Amino acid sequence: MSDQMTRRGALATAVRGAAAVALGGTAFHLVRQAGGQIVWNVDATRCVNSRVGETGVEVCGLCTTECVVVQSAVRAVNEFSKCGRCYICPAYFNVTSAANEKGLPSEKLCPRDAIERKPIGEVDPDDPANNFYEYVIDEAKCDGCGKCVMACKEPLGLGSIQLRVRHNLCVDCNHCAIATACPKDAIQQAPVERAFDHVPPGANP
Repeated sequence: MSDQMTRRGALATAVRGAAAVALGGTAFHLVRQAGGQIVWNVDATRCVNSRVGETGVEVCGLCTTECVVVQSAVRAVNEFSKCGRCYICPAYFNVTSAANEKGLPSEKLCPRDAIERKPIGEVDPDDPANNFYEYVIDEAKCDGCGKCVMACKEPLGLGSIQLRVRHNLCVDCNHCAIATACPKDAIQQAPVERAFDHVPPGANP
């Protein structure tokens, strides 16, 4: 009798477990159907490159090298609401390079020349430093190396540039190779409503 009860108990447990798995799969399906697609996202509070205040560390290039996409689905994104529009942007210029005839650093920081510097309004020829500039990232060139993100940190920058996964480029791997390689567990899955990496209108993928 006890053996029979044990077998019944084990069977009931197995059925409940199978039902829970089925319900879990259904719930996940419903989340996707409801528009809450689960996507890979860069957690800026964990990412060595994106985390403002993380100083004295080497730039992490794993987002560039580990992605299964030929040119990584991770991109540098400039949040213009946080950008200082500086005359000499440390994310655009290599501020350690020699000055040119205009008094600006002679070298750019981005190895793919993916950042464009555009003056806002008319530039005063007598005092060009007294002007603001917009720094636009060409995402077709950017491969998410993170150098500009590191340079944009305080105290030189304002932390307006961060790394983000572009959903239209990501192939939604079940096991993200970058997430596996990331030493800070900064690549995580989240509902698309909580992700901050939507492709803005008119952006170059």
